[in-house]
Formats: sequence, structure tokens, C-alpha cells
Amino acid sequence: MYPIRLNLMSQKKQQYAKRIMTMGFIKNTLAVIFIMLSCFAIFSIISQLFLQTQFADIALQSLRTHTSVGEINARIQKINTITKQASAIQDQYREWSSPIVLIAQTIPAENTIAHIGFVGKDNRLELAGSSPSREAFLTLKDKLESLDQIDKVTIPLSDLTKQDKINFTLSIPFTF
Repeated sequence: MYPIRLNLMSQKKQQYAKRIMTMGFIKNTLAVIFIMLSCFAIFSIISQLFLQTQFADIALQSLRTHTSVGEINARIQKINTITKQASAIQDQYREWSSPIVLIAQTIPAENTIAHIGFVGKDNRLELAGSSPSREAFLTLKDKLESLDQIDKVTIPLSDLTKQDKINFTLSIPFTF
């Protein structure tokens, strides 16, 4: 299937020329293969760089998201703690101004009060002061007992035996 041609070369030179052509063919084939492998290697390196960049961006975004979510959760927990503390303080709060005003309006003018105190744990009202007479002191007792928040005022007997200038200290159960 070779074309007909005139061979003016010797047999040895013809074989040498065939070998050179075969070697040229193999060399060109290998060159094409190496060029294709080089292109594939360059493509692989570029792909690797691109994918590593994308992976780094995804990892950074994940880290940012995790960090921001962690920070948000920490802030939420801190706010919840502050809210619980504020609720505990508000649960213990009692409005003292209205009972104080009520008691102050109830005390007769002739009695002098030196100390008004509320003991919240024991639900007690403590009054300390002086009365000019036994009648003024008993009037104070009656006025205090007329309040809805006070059931009974117990007066020490030592205070009832005095006629004038009665210095007293009363500890009265008080309903808030």
C-alpha cells in the first residue's frame, strides 16, 4: 500500500530514513502527549488554587457565622441573666410610700414619732416615739388598730403605768 516510487537510495539508506521517520513520528507523538499532560497539569494547578480559595472562603464564612452566632448567644445569655436579676429584685420590691403615708396620717398630732420601720421578712411595723399623756398614747393605739393592715396593737404594761411623757417602742404585725 505504499505508493509506487522510484527508490534511488540504497536499501540501507532507505531503512535508515524509515527509522528516522519513525523516530520523528514517535518524537512528535511524545511531544503532543507531553503538551497535553502539561496543559492538564496547568489546568489541575489552576483548579487546585481556585478550589483552595473557595474552600478557604467557605471555611472563613463558617467561622464568622459560628463566631457571630456564639457572640449573639453569649449576649443573649448575658441579657437573660440581667433580666432574671432584675425580676428577682422586682419580686422583692414593696411599695413603702403608701403604707408610710397611711400610718403618718393615722398618728395623732400630739404624739411624736422618732422612728418608723418596716421589717419585711417578719411583716412587722416598728414605731418608736413619745406621747405627752396616757390618753394620747391610747388614742394612738386605737387609731392604729382602725387601719385594715393592723389587727391588734399590743402595748407593754410598763408604758401603760406611766401618766405623762411616755416613751414607747412598738412592734406591730402589719399586713402589706
